[in-house]
Amino acid sequence: MEHLEIHSEYQALLEASGLAAFDALFAAGERHRIDGHLRRSASRLELRGPGGEAAVIFLKRQWGGAARPAMKDLLDLRLPMLPAKREWLNAARLRQAGIAVAAPVAWGYSRSSAGPRALIAFREVAGPSLASWLRQAAAAPESVSPALRRAVAEALGLAIRRLHDAGISFPDLYAKHVYLEGLEAGWPRVVLIDAARLRRLTVRRRWEDLAALHATTAVPGVRPADRLRVFRAYFGDTWRQAMRRIEQLAARMRGRGQDPRLKAARQAARTEGDRIISLDGGRLLVSEAFCPALEAAGLATFDAVMNLAGGKPYRRAPGRSTVRVELPDPRGGACALYVKRYTRPVREPFWRRLLCMHGPHSAADRELRNIYRVIDAGVPTLRWAALGEERPGGGAAQKSFLITEEVAGAVQADVYAEAAFGHDRSAAAARRRLVRAVARLARRFHQAGLAHRDFYLCHFLVRPQERADPALHLIDLARVTHHRGGVPRRLIIKDLGALLFSARPSPATHIRSAAFTLADAVRFARAYFQSPRLGPPEKRLIRRAAARAGRIARHEERRRRRGEAAR
Repeated sequence: MEHLEIHSEYQALLEASGLAAFDALFAAGERHRIDGHLRRSASRLELRGPGGEAAVIFLKRQWGGAARPAMKDLLDLRLPMLPAKREWLNAARLRQAGIAVAAPVAWGYSRSSAGPRALIAFREVAGPSLASWLRQAAAAPESVSPALRRAVAEALGLAIRRLHDAGISFPDLYAKHVYLEGLEAGWPRVVLIDAARLRRLTVRRRWEDLAALHATTAVPGVRPADRLRVFRAYFGDTWRQAMRRIEQLAARMRGRGQDPRLKAARQAARTEGDRIISLDGGRLLVSEAFCPALEAAGLATFDAVMNLAGGKPYRRAPGRSTVRVELPDPRGGACALYVKRYTRPVREPFWRRLLCMHGPHSAADRELRNIYRVIDAGVPTLRWAALGEERPGGGAAQKSFLITEEVAGAVQADVYAEAAFGHDRSAAAARRRLVRAVARLARRFHQAGLAHRDFYLCHFLVRPQERADPALHLIDLARVTHHRGGVPRRLIIKDLGALLFSARPSPATHIRSAAFTLADAVRFARAYFQSPRLGPPEKRLIRRAAARAGRIARHEERRRRRGEAAR
């Protein structure tokens, strides 16, 4: 059973391109994907009409996973509906209210033994997104006149006011979902996209919409005055009283409007050609840069990677293992990769995420999402090569893997510290540079709302540099958690306590001698808090982190004794 509804203005365009049937349009999206996902994708199609006129449409495809949106609709006391159909109806609702939205072209669905599929297509907006325009304006301020800045801010504020006056809330009011037409003429017109989640406006939702826009326009180089003009146009004379609440809500929305897995890939796709490719029936996602090497090594299928017998064992634990492999690159040279395989699902996170309506993501998928969260926070980490998942019956992934590239010339921080500082007290300058670099990375990581939960020195990779701060990479991100309202104090204490424990001599680490001193701990605290003098709150936090390090040391000692007794 299939259905395809086409807007009358675009019937001739799709017929001329041979895309007037659901299967044809759905298959065309596979050939022109601009990003990849396990259950959805976006494609950009360049079409020709019957008269030869060019037209560009964006196609969003969805397959499988219909239970979650249906359950969310029921919890919201709404009739369950396919997301594609809801977005189609929402676009018509916005246009009827006089609000500009990307022109809908077609929507459809298919139900078969292979599972449900759905699609929706929109005409490309003739202008950049607000997010990209802000980045361009920040990079080249002289290219944007003050008059155009004011016009954009006022048009944006008035468009949001018109949206809210119609009683509509737009929960995804992020800068990437707002497009600008008519910039060349100096009369910008605001056009919205991605209207799948419209809601009835309430007082709380009004503030959340405004805070979402405010949070996602906080781009380096954007003038605060330009952002304030948006709310002056929206509120009129009462804008000053509203700004405090908007800024408080926006502070809790770090990371909103950014897909943790695909944001960086989309930004890099046009410049580096590093797109995401789907292989093996969607069970394998591969970064385009590594596709030739994996295909040449016969690792282009899920089963081939899971059954890989070679490689140097790196780490093994119940339910997971990591091996290092070197693959020849058909373009010349070789690449070293780490293959982390999970052979059973982690039940507790699975049930917790399912109850929270977040979906049963596999362990490998969670780590990949965390890689992109860490990249977006400005913290260097590993570069991923491939992700694989197997979901029997569409449920929790029983097996999964993640392949990452080795950081060339880097060693674990505890190994480096023991070799460089353990028996050489003259390397004080290099030791101080390492301490300051780790403190700055930890501060940036926590300020981004991220907690590592395994924040040991062995999870820092160090690439020493002559007379300069060492280059650091943070790894092992499987247990990273994201907190939009800021990292809880207990998790900061947990991370800093783990870091302090791993810097001490211990059988559980590679440090056997006093590589770091008490002065280094004070130096770390000053760099972490960015203060030459620590106040009472900072001292209390450091004392609690030291107590946490002591508890970890006692726990490791008990484990070591139990292991010796068992032998």
